[in-house]
Amino acid sequence: MTYANFKALVKKVNLKPKGIQEVVLEVSDVQTRGQLENLASMIDSHAQIEIESSIINYNVTVDAHTRKPLTEYKVDEHGVVQEVKDPEQLELPGIPKEEVKTDDEEKQLEKEAIEKFVLSGMAPELDDFPKNFTEIVKRRLEGDSYSKLANELDMNSGKIVEVIEDYFKQIAPLAAKWWEWKQGQNEGESNEQDQHDNTDEDSDEGAA
Repeated sequence: MTYANFKALVKKVNLKPKGIQEVVLEVSDVQTRGQLENLASMIDSHAQIEIESSIINYNVTVDAHTRKPLTEYKVDEHGVVQEVKDPEQLELPGIPKEEVKTDDEEKQLEKEAIEKFVLSGMAPELDDFPKNFTEIVKRRLEGDSYSKLANELDMNSGKIVEVIEDYFKQIAPLAAKWWEWKQGQNEGESNEQDQHDNTDEDSDEGAA
């Protein structure tokens, strides 16, 4: 089976006569490296196409005055994301909690960050989704088809796509914090390796 897999920019969709739509994708050389021969062999042939956005849009509820998120998160040394309890938001006995005017602020996050969060095993199970849904999503990311997973959950393929995207939107704030922590860990490891390499070079020079 001829196969190609790459990321692309959806440039435009042209409506043509006789109910035909022409979809134009813009792809970099890096994305198609080693795949041009396969792509060329599919010209004028039917192909099965799945297109998903590489960006997840989600909403965060913020204080309308301070623009500070009502729910914030921290990541411990093991990569576990936990909700931070703001003392100002806690309700004290006998004292009614002050009403806070809120807004929804739209955020964006690369889907890759959320996918890595799920694959790390740190993503949470949520009550509004099927049991063991994180494992279902993980299997999809590891190669299981939508149709196979949809059959197991007794839903159609289109529906499971929507449910997974909804799950991504709900865990996006946690994934964003985890991704920020992960990038910091990687940067720290890189700096540590550089220092180690420099120490080895200094030792070699001293021995010479």
